[in-house]
Amino acid sequence: MKVLITGNKGFIGRNLCEALIKKPGIEILPFDKDTDASLLKEYTKQCDFVYHLAAVHRPPTASEFDSINRVFFEDVLALIQEYENPCPVLLTSSVHAGTDSVYGKSKIAAEEALRKHSAIMNSRAIIYRLTNTFGRYALPNHHSVVANFCHSIANNYPVIINEPDRLIRFYYIDDVVDSFKIHLEKDIEPPGHGFFALPEGLTYTIRLKDLAELLYRYKSLTDQGIKYMLEDEFSRKLYDTFLSYLQDITANANE
Repeated sequence: MKVLITGNKGFIGRNLCEALIKKPGIEILPFDKDTDASLLKEYTKQCDFVYHLAAVHRPPTASEFDSINRVFFEDVLALIQEYENPCPVLLTSSVHAGTDSVYGKSKIAAEEALRKHSAIMNSRAIIYRLTNTFGRYALPNHHSVVANFCHSIANNYPVIINEPDRLIRFYYIDDVVDSFKIHLEKDIEPPGHGFFALPEGLTYTIRLKDLAELLYRYKSLTDQGIKYMLEDEFSRKLYDTFLSYLQDITANANE
């Protein structure tokens, strides 16, 4: 199976690629902003499945929300149609799709483009509306508050919390990737609203001040050489994520 992954070097893309490399019978066709544009024609002609992960969240200019999140995606779909390729397409959208923000408008437009494409090609349209997602490879000041806190605390930088009691809902990257992989093997009907999300059991809600306190605890214990005794599934996932930022610091120091 040939799987096209746009945005393969991004947070979700990198994790998905690492997971799919381990699956036998999968050939990854990677495409990002640095890939020769001519390869996109070849990839859209050959692919059996598309994960469209290419997107911008905090671009230098607001116009990039539309040009990347909508226009580029429509270009990908147009090529798939040109080659009459009925492959399924999975789009990473957002819980902010449809809001009045420029970002939200670009995401809802991408969803509408995929639904129209699906009707034309009689193909599967798989839309995930993701919430804040954390895990290894997430960039600080870009992907999530977990990345910001992990980066700052691991590097002994100050953490400023403006809304300490604010509740944030999170997904963990491995859970997202596992959910994505299922669609390679099964044709799953979306819920009545038309998009996929992780189940409540894999959605974690925590106050910002409690999140920071946990990460500070992990930092204190690792500085003392003490292995943290995991209390629950969320703690394990958050702890593993924090350790990945410490490992990055060690790796950079050894370069």
